[in-house]
Amino acid sequence: RQQHRPDGIVLPDQPQNLKRNSSPRILAAARAIAVRDGAAHVSIEAIAREAGLSKGGVLHNFPTKRALMEAMLEEMLEEHRAPSATLPETDPCSTLQQHLLTLRSLSSSDSDLSMAILAVAAVEPDLLEPLRNDLKADLAGIESESNDPETARILFFALQGIRFHKLLKLPDGGCAMLDDLAARIEGMNGDAT
Repeated sequence: RQQHRPDGIVLPDQPQNLKRNSSPRILAAARAIAVRDGAAHVSIEAIAREAGLSKGGVLHNFPTKRALMEAMLEEMLEEHRAPSATLPETDPCSTLQQHLLTLRSLSSSDSDLSMAILAVAAVEPDLLEPLRNDLKADLAGIESESNDPETARILFFALQGIRFHKLLKLPDGGCAMLDDLAARIEGMNGDAT
């Protein structure tokens, strides 16, 4: 049976056995809106429309927009951590390699989502605390994995600089230039061990 919202929009039929926790579906809808329309358009109402849920269904999973943004940031951090599973355990600079892998795999939609989260974090800077903690731990790991911690720190901050250069869409000579810079950093990685 189709349901109609007060504004006349017809909601899609939802199976009776729809999982009570629709968090992945909601986060996917929020990401789609952030990438397509920008952070300013991520609202509970817009997410509900995009996900085919009621506003109450969204609020059941994420009682506030802040809770939703925290979950999106955590999801992004998990995606950043995932490439480390593909690295050999014998890699002497696995944390630095992880940052290089995520930089190389950064797509334009990832950049757009990162910008959306940064825009929200500009209003609520403490939302970035998990990211700060991850980067602090990664820097400590990079320093401990290297025989030359000073060079390793330089490589880490160079990767972060390239990431934000790409994220902000500053003149960069195109993707080939970024790939070349990443390859040079990867080659320098051997010198940092």
